[in-house]
Amino acid sequence: MEDPLWILQRTAGHYNEENGFDMAKNETTTEAAPQKPKGSLVKKLMVLAVVGLIIMLECVVTYFVLPSRNEVAAHYEEAAAVEDEATPDEQENEDQPKDEKESAEIDLGNYSITAHEPTANVTLRIEFHLYGTVDKKDVETFTPLYTRNEHRFRDRVIFEIRSAELTDLTDPSLGLIKRRILEKSNDLFGKQVIKSIVFSDFSFVEQ
Repeated sequence: MEDPLWILQRTAGHYNEENGFDMAKNETTTEAAPQKPKGSLVKKLMVLAVVGLIIMLECVVTYFVLPSRNEVAAHYEEAAAVEDEATPDEQENEDQPKDEKESAEIDLGNYSITAHEPTANVTLRIEFHLYGTVDKKDVETFTPLYTRNEHRFRDRVIFEIRSAELTDLTDPSLGLIKRRILEKSNDLFGKQVIKSIVFSDFSFVEQ
């Protein structure tokens, strides 16, 4: 019969033939789980908070700065109304070239000239109204020049008309005669004050 004390020791511990009985330890050892550092979590939360704040500020700025659809529509309607209210004179001025806006038309007198055409052996009666264009800034300068030289100016115009050939007189644009009168006129005035010559009511008939 086994010794009761030995049985009790065997059940409570582990028997070792060399060292005798080793008492079992009832203490449970648990490995401590590594704790996550709290600092990294706080930093992430702070970054998310800053990003959210920036997005919110951008939304607020966009709301107050950018115009709404109604404001854009109202702006275009107002612009269209202003354009429709433009007077015909204003529209005509906008369509004119820049040179025409900055020039003025000067009356250079009526002419009725008798000229003989030797090649055709005919006498012509030539009538027209002559105008010149000058820069608006030169109008005050041109007026006294024309007044002092009016008779000599008319004499040069008559000379150029009588010197013109029949083909020059039948030219629809009268281009060669205009260039000659323009050159002689500016030579008379001593400066390039007249910019162009314009004929009005030009006509000629045989006598």
